[in-house]
Amino acid sequence: IADGTRRLLGDLYEFSDLGLRSIKGIAAPVRTWSVLQPRAVESRYEALHAAGHTALTGRDDELNLLTKRWSKAKGGEGQVVLISGEPGIGKSRLTAALMEEIASEPHARLRYFCSPQHTDSAFYPVINQMERGAGFAQGDSADVKLDKLDTVLSANSATEHDMSLIAALLSLPANRYPALDYDAAQRRAKTMETLHAQVVTLAARTTVLMILEDAHWIDPTSLETFGRFVEKLKGLNILLVITYRPEFNAPWIGDSHVTTLNLNRLDDGEASRIVASLAGNKPLSADVVADIVDRSDGVPLFIEEMTKAVLEAENETAARETVAAAPAQTHAVPASLHASLMSRLDRLGAAKGIAQVGAAIGRSFTHALLAAVANDDPDDLRIHLDRLIASGLLFRQGQPPNATYLFKHALLRDAAYSMLLREPRRALHARILEALETKFADIAESQPEILAHHATDAGQIEKAAGYWGKAGLRSLRHSATREALAQLTRAQEQFAALPSNSERLRSQIELQTYLAT
Repeated sequence: IADGTRRLLGDLYEFSDLGLRSIKGIAAPVRTWSVLQPRAVESRYEALHAAGHTALTGRDDELNLLTKRWSKAKGGEGQVVLISGEPGIGKSRLTAALMEEIASEPHARLRYFCSPQHTDSAFYPVINQMERGAGFAQGDSADVKLDKLDTVLSANSATEHDMSLIAALLSLPANRYPALDYDAAQRRAKTMETLHAQVVTLAARTTVLMILEDAHWIDPTSLETFGRFVEKLKGLNILLVITYRPEFNAPWIGDSHVTTLNLNRLDDGEASRIVASLAGNKPLSADVVADIVDRSDGVPLFIEEMTKAVLEAENETAARETVAAAPAQTHAVPASLHASLMSRLDRLGAAKGIAQVGAAIGRSFTHALLAAVANDDPDDLRIHLDRLIASGLLFRQGQPPNATYLFKHALLRDAAYSMLLREPRRALHARILEALETKFADIAESQPEILAHHATDAGQIEKAAGYWGKAGLRSLRHSATREALAQLTRAQEQFAALPSNSERLRSQIELQTYLAT
């Protein structure tokens, strides 16, 4: 296999380096590898991501603290570590380092990801984790999903009552389980109890590492759920790590089993070591390194992205121009990241357009939805995605057409999205909305707030009002009242921007009735 394929495979296999070989049809010799055998890894997802991590620099004390808390958790003293820091500072990289540190130890791992598109979607990180844990694939029928769910839950001694609640949480028909006679509030409370019981059962068998990423985007129901985890894990073999940006007010600070960890920016020496590590056998001149260090201002993600942009430049002059195009960092505006990303994406040609389509969908997106919106030739789409993955902008889990893609960092997604001009951006959201309506009925039914977001960004006000209203009523049925309040309010705001007529007035009055309730 070629060197690019070797990087994409991460640690899934063991390899032998065959060195440079002359290949028919390729002018210059290329580095090749032999694939020896599959590697025994706990998680395919983590194995694929392993190749995408840069060396952890300047975080020895923080990693040492995490491993000490892990040791306490193994001894039955449940621990919580809150990791706070600005965007790009290395919160996720630190959690990845912890996972690498304990990889050889027996344990279970549960990872939860919050999303800016799902701040009003009740239980979103929980649902996402359970779908990944059960191995749901694009195109799976409801019965296939229930079979997969049964396999996972049965291994954790779940009762039929538990299975019925979790199936309902995942918007799956629960007709193979006994019917539950609960109102919405009771169902919500029982669901939280069941989720907690599942984790307790798992912790009775092995030490559990739970990671909740980007809690600043958490929905209110999930916040309450994790609040209960924090309260009740003191005597359990569990380490819960929660990452978030400084604007999030973590409600658990001060508890005896909770440790707060604030990540600071790196100093110049640490930043220089990251640049040197990334440059490898292509050393950069001292003044170029100094410029990168100065303009990235100690933020690891910015250091990494600017260095990659410089390394991809054709010559020293182009490298200097790349750095010069990036104004020095300010505390909140990642201008240098934006400049380096523009430079990198421009070099990727047509792949830039695919990155922007993905960015409009969200930080993560499925191959099926991307293909429906991009409307590219399948072979061309594969080539573009491979280039984005090889460049380090995207990660991929699974294989097309069942693959899911993830921007390496939320800021990368934001920067790619910001390159879209207003009218192309609105047109793109309209295409995403149309694809969801016509080809992904399950998403339209179970996550109407996703369609509401795209309708809003597409400027389709009436549709946006309808979908926000539908999302609000769905949240009410699940007793997610804070999410419902936000969604119904957004529906009313959309209606207020439309010319009034009797039908819209009736809709507004109906929504106002629910809001009053």
